[in-house]
Amino acid sequence: MNKISLSYASNLEHNFAQRLIIKTIERVTGKKQLEKLYSQYTQEQNDPKDFWTDILRIMNIRFINKSNNKILIPTSGSLMVIANHPFGIVDGLILCSIVSKVRSDFKIMTHETLKFLPQLEEYILPVDFSGNDKKTIKYNLQTAHEAKKHLNNSGVLIIFPSGSVSTAKNLKSEAHDDEWKTFPAKLAHQTKTDILPIYFDGKNGLLFHLFASKMKSSTLKYSSYIHETKKKIGKQIIIYVGKIITYENISHIKDRSKLINVLKKKTYDLKNE
Repeated sequence: MNKISLSYASNLEHNFAQRLIIKTIERVTGKKQLEKLYSQYTQEQNDPKDFWTDILRIMNIRFINKSNNKILIPTSGSLMVIANHPFGIVDGLILCSIVSKVRSDFKIMTHETLKFLPQLEEYILPVDFSGNDKKTIKYNLQTAHEAKKHLNNSGVLIIFPSGSVSTAKNLKSEAHDDEWKTFPAKLAHQTKTDILPIYFDGKNGLLFHLFASKMKSSTLKYSSYIHETKKKIGKQIIIYVGKIITYENISHIKDRSKLINVLKKKTYDLKNE
């Protein structure tokens, strides 16, 4: 049996005390159950290329596309898949599952700690969110270079432009991403890549939003990711898939801030189409 330790406690981002807090909260809020499900996956000895779909099956997480658009992933050519980021882990699993059914040449830009699973390593373009020191900047610039290279090689890139999980002002309001980073807009212009927007309907629970939007504690926010993932077990996730936005139709929007705001609006508007 392959034994792993699921944790968002990062040696790059957190000091010893922060790592201890994160691991303690993870342990009491669902970590063991997720590790047990992963052990079940390893015992099944499935084809690694089906990892994403198999993990969702084992977790009994289903997703349904409620838009009028079919999920159409082109079989070749570069493509950037963008989405809002309300859940933290499950939304990434779903996007990878969708793309993996058609393409094997895809990568996802995500938190560097997710490289701990051997099945994920070749698909991860790791991002370090620890700060703006020279080492972190160099690390992330290398990831940005790899993302550009991957699209130039006609691959598929999955990216959450906000760079962080959505938060809600209160329990009754919808969760919204922070301001989207302009990096995807820069990539689109550099690589002349078409874009597929996908909207996830839903949000994390009370625990997460208290920590993320009220307490402003990144340590406690990271601690809640495992808990929120456990809560999605057995649930159905609603998504809205858009039509592919060809680069030809956005090439005239040279200003990156304007372009990323257009892409964000197109993504959020999918729910109301």
